[in-house]
Amino acid sequence: MYDGWSICRWETPVVDEDRLLMVSLADVDRELVLLLESGRGSDRPRWRVRFKQYPAYRNIDEAYRTDLWSWIDSSGQRLGFTFTVEESPPLASWGTVYLHEVVPGIRHFVIATEDDVVEVLSAEEPVWEVARPAEAGEPLPGKARHLYLGEDDVEIDRLVADVKRRQEPGDTG
Repeated sequence: MYDGWSICRWETPVVDEDRLLMVSLADVDRELVLLLESGRGSDRPRWRVRFKQYPAYRNIDEAYRTDLWSWIDSSGQRLGFTFTVEESPPLASWGTVYLHEVVPGIRHFVIATEDDVVEVLSAEEPVWEVARPAEAGEPLPGKARHLYLGEDDVEIDRLVADVKRRQEPGDTG
């Protein structure tokens, strides 16, 4: 699927944010609006991203894009968590090659979060705005709970022990 892709680093406020979470994604009056949050630190900063003109977007669970990360790593194109894609023929992976001719300057933007890969076709760079940070005590957004080696070792050990216990003969849960 990724043959013909060339990845370009897209300089954004979150390009190097490896624990990016998506709070929301909505079409508001024909404008695609994403609210993103940093999963690092206690201040939990947020950014609003507005694509004012976009003929197409797709949001895919990150779990179904593991082949993308393998391909990016093997091709030496790991350039951050926001990037653009140039492909040959243009927009081939979208099955919408005609958009390249209908929308001059159209580009393929990608925002990768812990749970989602959001791809947007647009001829315009989106507007990035600093948003109000998450409230103290507000649950982290996202579809899954992520644990990190070196930070969550006690919880990881507890879960591993629980899984091993459940694998023992005669255990029903």
